[in-house]
Amino acid sequence: MNSNSKSSLQTYFANIIRAFSSKRRAARVNPGSNSSDFDARQLCLWLATLSSGDLSVNESAAARPGSVMITTVGSANDALWSQMERAGWAQRIALDDLPMAHVASPYAFTEAGARAVTAALAELVARKAKLTGTVKGFDPRTAPEQVRQLCGIFSWLGLRALSQLTLAEEARPTTAEAQARQRDGILALKEVTRGVSMAGLYIAEAISRGPDSDVGRDCLERTTKGLRYAEQCLTEWADEMRTHQTGSPPLPS
Repeated sequence: MNSNSKSSLQTYFANIIRAFSSKRRAARVNPGSNSSDFDARQLCLWLATLSSGDLSVNESAAARPGSVMITTVGSANDALWSQMERAGWAQRIALDDLPMAHVASPYAFTEAGARAVTAALAELVARKAKLTGTVKGFDPRTAPEQVRQLCGIFSWLGLRALSQLTLAEEARPTTAEAQARQRDGILALKEVTRGVSMAGLYIAEAISRGPDSDVGRDCLERTTKGLRYAEQCLTEWADEMRTHQTGSPPLPS
């Protein structure tokens, strides 16, 4: 990787969030407009779009079917669990405190829902491992801790980007305006996906040159910044999708 490619990649990472944000403001596509039923495949896609904290809530709940989970109205888990409720995989729990019903969403997984989530999480782990395996020269047994952590972030964001892109592509907007916004959103998510893929090449370059070398450290630093931008883009896009679906403003991060 020569100095010109390094410069162009760094510029790409610096500009990606600005390019994405301008399209994101116009691209509001309702994921609930998908014409197909919510099934195991869609469950995998939705779980892959969650933050690590939200994902851990689902993992814990799947281990204890029937246990009550409470989230904020309009949150990522609220959107997911409402979809799961339609599939018979989750049950919304009535709240005795009526004022709280406007801000809190309590759910519990059914036995079938817990099994579906457990299977979906296992599938995501396998897909994440496959993405990690695309980083040339990476060996988790010998790689330094920084490289292992960065590969983990790369593989998770890669999976998240692909999943959000798939959900956007499979939405079925009914108006010409909404269809135009969908196209802009898809283009923006493709840019993010491309940026994450480039980060994998940069990690491979760091491994090839030596993570402790000047070039290797520079590669890892640029990759860390780039993936941080990509995560911000993906989070903003997910917030926009939920805002359009629920009519509630995005929750503060």
